[in-house]
Amino acid sequence: MLIIVVATSMSFAARPSKNLIVNSLHDLRSTLNGASYTVCNFCHIAHKNVADTYPSFIGPLLWNHTLSAKTTYGVYSSGTFAAYGTDITDLGTLNGAGYTTSNLCLSCHDGTVAVNSWYVAVLDPSGNPLPQGSYFVPNLYRVTDMKNTHPVNFTYYNAAWLAAAGVLAPANSSSVDGAGVIPLENGKMQCWTCHDAHNGASSIFEQNFPTQASGSFCTYCHT
Repeated sequence: MLIIVVATSMSFAARPSKNLIVNSLHDLRSTLNGASYTVCNFCHIAHKNVADTYPSFIGPLLWNHTLSAKTTYGVYSSGTFAAYGTDITDLGTLNGAGYTTSNLCLSCHDGTVAVNSWYVAVLDPSGNPLPQGSYFVPNLYRVTDMKNTHPVNFTYYNAAWLAAAGVLAPANSSSVDGAGVIPLENGKMQCWTCHDAHNGASSIFEQNFPTQASGSFCTYCHT
C-alpha cells in the first residue's frame, strides 16, 4: 500500500515534457519563419562556438540568446516584506559577476534585446541565417521594472523569516517540493521557480504545481 501511495503522490511531480513548447508562445518558428528543426535554437544551441559577451564565458544551458546589458531592474519592497529582513538583490547587480536563470528570462522579456538576437545564427528551411535584431517581445510580455512584480532572487530556503511571513518552508536548497519539480537556485527563488519556459500547456508557462484547494498555485508556498 505504501508503494501505491508514493507512486500516486509523485504523479503530479513530473516535469512538463519539453515537447509542450511546440505551438506555444515560446515556439518562435512561425513568428520568425524558422525551420522545424530549429525550435530549440532560438534559445539553445547544441554546438556553441561563440562565448557569451556578458559575462565572458560559454554560459549555462548552451544559451544562444544575447544577454541583456540592462544594469538595474529595481527590487520589490513593501512594509511587511522589508520587515522580514530578506537579502533580496537587484538582478542587475549580478550581471557583472555572473547571472541567474532570471537574467536569461529577462534577456528577452526586458524588451531591450531583440528576440531574434543570437550568438549562433538560426537558419531558415533553406539553410540561410534568419535576420537578427528586428523583433522585440510585445509590451504585454515585457518586464522592465521588478519593483512591481513578485520578488525573485531572494533566499527562500532555510530563511529565518518564513514563519513570520506565513510561507511554507521549502524541502531543500534546490527545490521547494524535494522532487525537483519546483526549482530553487542555490536556495533562492527565481523566475523559473514558478514558470517553466517549455510548458506550453499553460498560458503562463507555470510549473506542474499540485492542485490546490484554493485553485491557485500561490497557496503552494503561501499558507
